[in-house]
Amino acid sequence: MKNISDTFACKALFFIMAFSIGLWTIRIPTIRDQIQTDYLGIGYIMATFAIGSIIMMLCANYIIIKSSSKKIIIYVVLAQWLLWLPVPFINHLGTFMFLAFWFGVCFGLFEICINLQASKIETREKKSMMSGFHAFWSLGVLIGSFITSFFLQWEISILKNILIYIIIMLPINLWFSFKLLEDNKSSPTDKKNIFFIWPILIFLLAIIAMANALTEGSVDSWGALYMNDYIEVDGFQVGIATISFNIFMVIGRLYGDWFRDKLGVFKLLIFLFLLTVLSLIILINFNSMISSIIGFAILGIGGSSIVPISYSLAGKIKGIDSGVGITIVSVSVYGTFIGAPAALGFVANNYGVNNVFTPTLLIFILLLFPLIIFRKEFKL
Repeated sequence: MKNISDTFACKALFFIMAFSIGLWTIRIPTIRDQIQTDYLGIGYIMATFAIGSIIMMLCANYIIIKSSSKKIIIYVVLAQWLLWLPVPFINHLGTFMFLAFWFGVCFGLFEICINLQASKIETREKKSMMSGFHAFWSLGVLIGSFITSFFLQWEISILKNILIYIIIMLPINLWFSFKLLEDNKSSPTDKKNIFFIWPILIFLLAIIAMANALTEGSVDSWGALYMNDYIEVDGFQVGIATISFNIFMVIGRLYGDWFRDKLGVFKLLIFLFLLTVLSLIILINFNSMISSIIGFAILGIGGSSIVPISYSLAGKIKGIDSGVGITIVSVSVYGTFIGAPAALGFVANNYGVNNVFTPTLLIFILLLFPLIIFRKEFKL
């Protein structure tokens, strides 16, 4: 019964923390107008979020050894929800960037700790499970976006929206946090940090995860703006991008572990890369409601299992502690958001919000070559 409990608690925490991402993605146009900024300003906010995340990720392995991933998650969950309280009252970009930094601190620690929990459960159960865990993350973003879209349609203020979520989600979030696995005490060899010569596989996983993070980040941060400004819709329809993307990402992740066992890591990654390329071409070149739904749906499937595979393999590489491997992938993911948001904001301002997907398209096309060249590295 204990095994079922900690597994379900881990999935629930993926879901609930991602639920708050759904709030952010749909309310971005509201926040943009509230602080009177432009696309570049949104990019700065995401960059400061990433800086906070990376700083804590670099310290995470040390903090986990001194404390535990379970205790850290409890504190982070509490802090993250309370940080939402001042959001409706901020009307200055610099102040919001400061708040975004602390959101990043919380999510950086949470990212390492929850994936470490998932990796330990996967290792214990001796089967592919990581994609299933991440399915609950996508489901959380989906449900959070869906409900927030209705709140937006019903003209419920962002303050009331946040208070409703905190009252309901915070107690549930904390309750599941206490059900997580207790960490085993690390041996001295586990204390290695991320600054060592990386095996080729961890380098590949870091680059692949970065590319997919840019994709997910583009949808989370620019999807609502894409629908609002490029497709020219409002109300509930603003959330169509995030909703369509996450519905199909959930489906892809629910079946991702099965496909991974059947096809193998390399073949599955090639298939996902090709789907991602196709979807980005659609989103960049077409501007109807139908094309946006189709494009984001295919993108959701394409991006579904790339990050879970990266975390799963990073936690199993010989000679690297699972916490260190996961930290490397996580730092790479969030490192994407230091320069990328501002760069994408520049692209949106000067070339149109649809072209925020163009850099990601080029990166995925280029990554196909090293993926094929080093395909043997993916056979652990």
